[in-house]
Amino acid sequence: MIIELFNKYIRFWNNHDIKNWGMLFTDNTEFITWSGIKYHSNSENVKEHSKAHQLLSDHDQNMTYNLNIQNVSFIRKDIAIVYAAWNWENFKTTNFYTESRTGILMMLLLKENGSWLIRYTQNTRTDKRTS
Repeated sequence: MIIELFNKYIRFWNNHDIKNWGMLFTDNTEFITWSGIKYHSNSENVKEHSKAHQLLSDHDQNMTYNLNIQNVSFIRKDIAIVYAAWNWENFKTTNFYTESRTGILMMLLLKENGSWLIRYTQNTRTDKRTS
């Protein structure tokens, strides 16, 4: 189920469990971060997100990341496009303040061997909009 995939996504992310988080993606996944960096494989995706999570853990970050699925569109019974709004309340900044971060994920999911996996991700931060 797609909802189960996203429940795991949140749980693994908030627990710094990037090894299991990475298992939610296809081997050839492509992930564009909110800052515009593109990872071209799941091994790169996991490697770079592991580095980020080490920093989050070192800084005792508040792990309050959450997702809310906005829309699921099925292209076929085994291909879906998902839009999800995310928020990260009480995110500790480098100057020791906290802020609420928000964004939108657009993902292409594939159903392989009965399980949904993430093939493409575009992550866009919305709390930094200037207009």
